Amino acid sequence: MTSDLIALLILALWTLFLNHLPALARVQVAGVQWALSNREDKPTTPAWVERADRAQRNHLDNLALIATVVLMAHVIGRNDVVTAIAAGVITSSRIAHSLFYLAGQPLLRSSSYFVSVLGLGMIVIHLWI
Repeated sequence: MTSDLIALLILALWTLFLNHLPALARVQVAGVQWALSNREDKPTTPAWVERADRAQRNHLDNLALIATVVLMAHVIGRNDVVTAIAAGVITSSRIAHSLFYLAGQPLLRSSSYFVSVLGLGMIVIHLWI
Protein backbone atom coordinates (compact mmCIF):
# COMPACT_ATOMS: atom_id res chain seq x y z
CA MET A 1 0.00 0.00 0.00
CA THR A 2 1.37 3.43 -0.91
CA SER A 3 1.88 6.30 1.53
CA ASP A 4 -0.96 8.16 -0.16
CA LEU A 5 -3.39 5.32 0.47
CA ILE A 6 -2.21 4.87 4.04
CA ALA A 7 -2.87 8.58 4.64
CA LEU A 8 -6.35 8.19 3.16
CA LEU A 9 -6.99 5.12 5.32
CA ILE A 10 -5.96 7.07 8.43
CA LEU A 11 -8.44 9.82 7.52
CA ALA A 12 -11.16 7.24 6.97
CA LEU A 13 -10.46 5.67 10.36
CA TRP A 14 -10.36 9.13 11.98
CA THR A 15 -14.00 9.35 10.88
CA LEU A 16 -14.88 6.63 13.40
CA PHE A 17 -13.53 8.76 16.24
CA LEU A 18 -15.32 11.89 15.03
CA ASN A 19 -18.59 10.03 14.42
CA HIS A 20 -18.76 8.52 17.88
CA LEU A 21 -17.30 11.19 20.14
CA PRO A 22 -20.37 13.48 20.32
CA ALA A 23 -22.75 10.54 20.67
CA LEU A 24 -20.74 9.04 23.51
CA ALA A 25 -20.64 12.40 25.27
CA ARG A 26 -24.43 12.71 24.99
CA VAL A 27 -24.93 9.16 26.29
CA GLN A 28 -22.74 10.00 29.26
CA VAL A 29 -24.99 12.96 30.08
CA ALA A 30 -28.41 11.54 29.14
CA GLY A 31 -27.92 7.83 29.78
CA VAL A 32 -28.36 4.64 27.85
CA GLN A 33 -32.16 5.01 27.74
CA TRP A 34 -31.73 8.19 25.74
CA ALA A 35 -29.32 6.43 23.38
CA LEU A 36 -31.86 3.65 22.81
CA SER A 37 -34.67 6.12 22.16
CA ASN A 38 -35.46 8.12 19.03
CA ARG A 39 -33.27 10.91 20.47
CA GLU A 40 -35.71 13.64 19.52
CA ASP A 41 -34.53 15.77 22.44
CA LYS A 42 -30.88 16.69 22.71
CA PRO A 43 -29.47 16.67 26.22
CA THR A 44 -27.68 19.76 27.46
CA THR A 45 -23.98 19.15 26.94
CA PRO A 46 -20.77 21.16 27.20
CA ALA A 47 -19.91 23.43 24.25
CA TRP A 48 -17.20 21.06 23.02
CA VAL A 49 -19.84 18.46 22.10
CA GLU A 50 -21.48 20.84 19.61
CA ARG A 51 -18.02 21.69 18.27
CA ALA A 52 -17.42 17.94 17.89
CA ASP A 53 -20.58 17.73 15.75
CA ARG A 54 -19.35 20.57 13.56
CA ALA A 55 -15.86 19.05 13.31
CA GLN A 56 -17.38 15.75 12.23
CA ARG A 57 -19.53 17.42 9.55
CA ASN A 58 -16.55 19.41 8.31
CA HIS A 59 -14.44 16.26 8.13
CA LEU A 60 -17.10 14.40 6.14
CA ASP A 61 -17.62 17.40 3.84
CA ASN A 62 -13.92 17.37 2.97
CA LEU A 63 -13.21 13.64 2.99
CA ALA A 64 -14.88 12.94 -0.37
CA LEU A 65 -12.83 15.63 -2.11
CA ILE A 66 -9.60 14.47 -0.49
CA ALA A 67 -10.32 10.83 -1.36
CA THR A 68 -11.15 11.73 -4.96
CA VAL A 69 -7.90 13.63 -5.48
CA VAL A 70 -5.68 11.05 -3.74
CA LEU A 71 -7.32 8.16 -5.57
CA MET A 72 -7.06 9.94 -8.93
CA ALA A 73 -3.33 10.36 -8.42
CA HIS A 74 -3.07 6.68 -7.53
CA VAL A 75 -5.21 5.41 -10.41
CA ILE A 76 -3.43 7.41 -13.12
CA GLY A 77 -0.03 6.51 -11.70
CA ARG A 78 0.95 10.03 -10.61
CA ASN A 79 1.53 9.05 -6.99
CA ASP A 80 5.11 9.61 -5.92
CA VAL A 81 7.09 11.40 -3.23
CA VAL A 82 5.22 14.67 -3.93
CA THR A 83 1.79 13.13 -3.45
CA ALA A 84 3.03 11.13 -0.45
CA ILE A 85 4.23 14.28 1.29
CA ALA A 86 1.07 16.17 0.33
CA ALA A 87 -1.16 13.34 1.59
CA GLY A 88 0.77 13.33 4.87
CA VAL A 89 0.31 17.09 5.17
CA ILE A 90 -3.40 16.76 4.46
CA THR A 91 -3.84 13.95 6.98
CA SER A 92 -1.93 15.60 9.80
CA SER A 93 -3.54 18.99 9.24
CA ARG A 94 -7.06 17.52 9.02
CA ILE A 95 -6.55 15.67 12.30
CA ALA A 96 -5.13 18.83 13.85
CA HIS A 97 -8.14 20.74 12.47
CA SER A 98 -10.52 18.40 14.28
CA LEU A 99 -8.59 18.60 17.54
CA PHE A 100 -8.39 22.39 17.40
CA TYR A 101 -12.12 22.47 16.64
CA LEU A 102 -12.80 20.36 19.74
CA ALA A 103 -10.54 22.57 21.84
CA GLY A 104 -12.26 25.74 20.66
CA GLN A 105 -9.16 27.24 19.03
CA PRO A 106 -10.53 29.01 15.92
CA LEU A 107 -7.26 30.55 14.69
CA LEU A 108 -5.39 27.23 14.89
CA ARG A 109 -8.39 25.39 13.45
CA SER A 110 -8.57 27.72 10.45
CA SER A 111 -4.81 27.64 9.95
CA SER A 112 -4.77 23.84 9.88
CA TYR A 113 -7.67 23.87 7.41
CA PHE A 114 -5.75 26.12 5.03
CA VAL A 115 -2.66 23.92 5.33
CA SER A 116 -4.79 20.93 4.29
CA VAL A 117 -6.10 22.91 1.30
CA LEU A 118 -2.50 23.67 0.30
CA GLY A 119 -1.66 19.96 0.50
CA LEU A 120 -4.69 19.17 -1.63
CA GLY A 121 -3.62 21.83 -4.10
CA MET A 122 -0.17 20.25 -4.31
CA ILE A 123 -1.71 16.98 -5.45
CA VAL A 124 -4.08 18.65 -7.90
CA ILE A 125 -1.22 20.60 -9.49
CA HIS A 126 0.85 17.42 -9.59
CA LEU A 127 -1.94 15.70 -11.52
CA TRP A 128 -1.56 18.28 -14.30
CA ILE A 129 2.20 18.82 -14.36
